[in-house]
Amino acid sequence: METTIEKFEVRNRFSGAVQFTAEISVTPDMLPSVKLGLAVKWALTNNTNLRGANMSGADLSGADLSGANLRYTDLRGANMSGANLRGANMSGANLRYANLSGADLSGANLRYTDLRGANMSGANLRGANMSGANLRYADLSGADLSNADLRGANMSGADLSGADLSGANLRYTDLRGANMSNADLRGANMSGADLSGADLSPIKADFFMILAMGHTEVPQLIKALRDGKVNGSTYEGECACLVGTLENGGAKGIPHQPSSPAEVWFAPIREGDKPGDDTEGGFRAKRALGWALEYARLTGIEVPA
Repeated sequence: METTIEKFEVRNRFSGAVQFTAEISVTPDMLPSVKLGLAVKWALTNNTNLRGANMSGADLSGADLSGANLRYTDLRGANMSGANLRGANMSGANLRYANLSGADLSGANLRYTDLRGANMSGANLRGANMSGANLRYADLSGADLSNADLRGANMSGADLSGADLSGANLRYTDLRGANMSNADLRGANMSGADLSGADLSPIKADFFMILAMGHTEVPQLIKALRDGKVNGSTYEGECACLVGTLENGGAKGIPHQPSSPAEVWFAPIREGDKPGDDTEGGFRAKRALGWALEYARLTGIEVPA
């Protein structure tokens, strides 16, 4: 098929101004997403420094790259802060140490992408497919990862402080040593995830505070967790949430706050979920049981074996 050389403009998503014009070889049936991907590769090949600030790769900050096909592209150290990468295909790309802070990556394909050490603080990754991605030591603080697919991703040492992980799929994700302080984990599937060394201190601290208000009923909670008699979705009944379970044992006056970090942790646990089960509820029940047993040891509560 006949090819021609086309001058393809890449514009800034905010101002609409042309950031650079690439000269790419195209065919009549070539999709715009493919052209956009070729334009980015042209910029990298020609070491295009568009704003005079990034010496390690093309400066694509603020560029409109929505839907671009960037599969397996080498974008190491590129400045893509604030860029529009909505729906872009970046599977297998090398984005190690890239600056993607504030970028819109909603719905993007980032499967098996190398994002080690990347700055993604404040980025919009809502609904992105990041399964199998390497995010070791990436900065994801304040990022929106709601409903993102992070199955099997390596996020060890990543900064997830203040990130929105509600509804995210974190099944079998490596979260060792990750900073998850103040992260929103409502509805996140974390079954099988490795959380050893991860910072869940705000959740644990809230949990301990609630246990302190229902101190004598802690053995009742431990038994309920072991027996699969917890239902984090309801406040009342034989199987109830954290505060509800303590009150079933006789505790009184504990404020019921469904949005508290500890109750959010309990929310996915359902009746029948036992610690260690291969379910989201079983995963969370196991961690809650460990915390409850630790509290009992620290405070001298006797717990039946």
